Amino acid sequence: MPLILLHRLPPVLRALLAQGLAFAGLVLLARLGLRLPGFVWVLLQAVGAVFLSRALVLEVRWLVLQALLPFLVRALWGLAVPGWVYLALFLALALVFGGGLLTRVPLYHASRDAWVKLEGLLPERPGFAFADLGCGFGGPVAHLARVRPDGQFTGIEASPFTWLVAWLRCLPLPNATIRLGSLWRTDLAAFDVVYAFLSPVPMAALWAKARRELKPGSRFISHSFEVPGETPQRMVPVAGRGGARLLVWDL
Repeated sequence: MPLILLHRLPPVLRALLAQGLAFAGLVLLARLGLRLPGFVWVLLQAVGAVFLSRALVLEVRWLVLQALLPFLVRALWGLAVPGWVYLALFLALALVFGGGLLTRVPLYHASRDAWVKLEGLLPERPGFAFADLGCGFGGPVAHLARVRPDGQFTGIEASPFTWLVAWLRCLPLPNATIRLGSLWRTDLAAFDVVYAFLSPVPMAALWAKARRELKPGSRFISHSFEVPGETPQRMVPVAGRGGARLLVWDL
């Protein structure tokens, strides 16, 4: 598989691939007769995984996790941990991050400053409809529904546990709805403003979907991630990670 295709894999799969390739390299060295202390093998696994993760264009936070994982596994190796604990951890991770694995979109959290800046990007007229695609724990939807009771706010979330938290968070708000499902199966024609804080991977496809489905006069907002080849009409800086901003297109 060409390297460029590997870059399109979800980050978690690229991380597992890096660990697997690093481990395969160490197995090969051991079969060739190399003998090293256990700690050195673990160190080599960590270094190899970080190097490969860098080649697979994983972010710095992933590199840190990749470096720590072999040492964590080594520390747990001799412990008598019941098998159900690993199953429970796996299920918990699947419930929180499972949607992101399928959509190649990690779980990002917009800052409260971004929530406030979104207020100024909503239509002034009442009765408008707003959608947050990949709403996470529902912070922007809940905030905007409170400050603009004259609008209808919908969050779309694919990960079950994350959806549940957002649903409970917005349950007291009569003008807020949280749906469990894929943003790709959501008809955007029902919304006047569509907001997304996803990742660089789906932006081209999401832009094509927005252009195809949104009505003339609608607004598309991307948190930080650009649409390839498209210049936004407005850029609104927001507090948070470096370069965080709201990119606005009026269709």
